[in-house]
Amino acid sequence: MTTTTQDRPLPRSYMPEEDKIGLSQNAIYACESVDAKAAGDEEASWAWLALAELPSSAKYILKEVCGDEFLKAKGFKI
Repeated sequence: MTTTTQDRPLPRSYMPEEDKIGLSQNAIYACESVDAKAAGDEEASWAWLALAELPSSAKYILKEVCGDEFLKAKGFKI
């Protein structure tokens, strides 16, 4: 996946292209985050997760655990 988001290039991809077939863009972002984490790339994992449209309950928990400043630094739109 070589496209870009509106304001920055996409993080390094760890997900094989064939695994992306049939998934929504949001599901791809979430899976990329998991695959990046499994590969030990914390920065890419957070960057992919920041691209995903998360439910408000998940955002709330992330804010409680990580804090607003951390999430903003990782690219989350809060």
